[in-house]
Amino acid sequence: MIFRRLREYCIFLRSLFHTTTRLLWGMWKLTKVPHPAITVFGGARTPLEGKHAAMARELTKILAADGFSIITGGGPGIMEAANQGAMDYLKEARIKETVHKKKAISAGVGLIHLNKERVNPYVQESVIMDHFFARKWLLVRYSVGFVLFPGGFGTMDELFEVVTLVQCNRMSSVPIILVDKQYWGPIIEWIEQRALPAGLISKEDTTIITAVDTVQEAVDVLRHWCTEVECSVFFSGNAKKD
Repeated sequence: MIFRRLREYCIFLRSLFHTTTRLLWGMWKLTKVPHPAITVFGGARTPLEGKHAAMARELTKILAADGFSIITGGGPGIMEAANQGAMDYLKEARIKETVHKKKAISAGVGLIHLNKERVNPYVQESVIMDHFFARKWLLVRYSVGFVLFPGGFGTMDELFEVVTLVQCNRMSSVPIILVDKQYWGPIIEWIEQRALPAGLISKEDTTIITAVDTVQEAVDVLRHWCTEVECSVFFSGNAKKD
């Protein structure tokens, strides 16, 4: 009995050491990405020729020009489009011979064997993790705002993970922007017409999320918030993140 328990304990320690090592490596890689940074979530199955992918490219191109780095899950779909927008800005900046001191502004935090996902070609700094919790921790840790495009179960998981961190004061209040009100409408309706009247959340909790329909609306929210809070100061230590 005792030997079986010791064996399981040793297996766990080995796994813990491996996961911790990957996390430390991921942190090291992401600290190379200039801050502030915005994390973009969205469906891996979103076609690159579609409306939402085009919006993601436009949004991240504008944000990159504003001085934000872009972090995604590093895969296809919305993630690829978001990383591509940041790289499009860099290419145009070089063509125009403008001075750009940042070495990398496009990062991806992927997961091993996630539906045979590939790292998209627009990621400059790539981190591959073994576990969802470690991946999400890195995606959240270095961001001062989150933009979510339509997606499936994974995107929903990421949305409510971040919302819960803010609600429970495990992370300072940050912009959490949902793009496409029609798609996210049932979620907003559930929050405002189900959870709130049932007393399961507070009125303040309903303000954590902002739904928009256009790229410009999303940009305006992020610009306003960073102007008010000073994103560089936020990242330097005023944020409380787990």
